[in-house]
Parts: sequence; structure tokens; C-alpha cells
Amino acid sequence: MTNAGEWREVERQLADAVNYWVCTVRADLRPHAAPVWGVWWRGTLAFSSVGVSVKVRNLRRDDRVTAHLESASDVVILDGHAVEITERDALVEIGESFTAKYGASTGGAYDLVAAHRMGMAVCAVRPTVVRSWRAGAALASSRWTFDDDGGVLLSRSSVAAEADAAG
Repeated sequence: MTNAGEWREVERQLADAVNYWVCTVRADLRPHAAPVWGVWWRGTLAFSSVGVSVKVRNLRRDDRVTAHLESASDVVILDGHAVEITERDALVEIGESFTAKYGASTGGAYDLVAAHRMGMAVCAVRPTVVRSWRAGAALASSRWTFDDDGGVLLSRSSVAAEADAAG
């Protein structure tokens, strides 16, 4: 069961956010969190970072990621697995998305092909689970699970509804 309208709203939030917090796992199992700019690309959260950064080194060893938006009042949390994007056409497409989203702020275009040649890593996080809720909506939350191709498998809304069904 899915709520397509609600999922489209969450996707809009993921696409429109300016800053994302990316959480990875260090080799010694300590968490690492860092803010990034990103774009919602082909059902994934794509971001770039210097290839020797802690987050990229972590992801090259362990692809698990939790990413979330900045708001603690309008929450979207994505759990998934990251892949490093190296294919030229994909880098061009993601770079164009970054330029459309952030170009006015930075005054320039994003050439991720050239950046990749200089050591920049571009990662795309495919969700396995996405959770969302809004402050003040007591016990109202949504949780989506995804198949390997990024399709929504299951959507559950409202802890209160689940409690009523359990009876």
C-alpha cells in the first residue's frame, strides 16, 4: 500500500532542500555526520565531496548512509546505500542539476566531469527506507521501503493507525 501523493511531497522536499546531513560510519564504527549540497537525481540523493574526505573514505569502505534534511519540525530521513558515480553522461547530468539548483548562489556552472578528474567524488544514495513526520502531528509519521530499483514497495502512515489496527 502506498500513498503516492504523500510520497511525491516527500520527494519534493528532498529535491528542494538546500542542505543535507550525510551520516556515514568510520572504520572504528564511530558515526560521522557532515552537511552537503545535493540534488534528487533519478530517485537518489546525489552529492559531491573531495575524494579524500572522511565521508567518501567511509563510503568506499561501507556504503551505508543515513541522510536527513535540516528541519527538526518537518522531518525527512533517508537510509540507503551509496554508489560512486563515475560514468561521464551521469556526471554531466548531475552537474547540470547542481548548476540549475545552486548556480545562482555560486555564480558558476558545475563541471563534475572535470571535478571528478581532479579527485572529486560524486555519490548517489539509493533509499532503502525513508521516514517523515511533522512536528505537532502527534504519532503521525510515514515510512516507505524500496526495492532494489528504487520503486516504493510499502508505505505505512501513522503510528496511531497501526495501534488502532492492532487493537
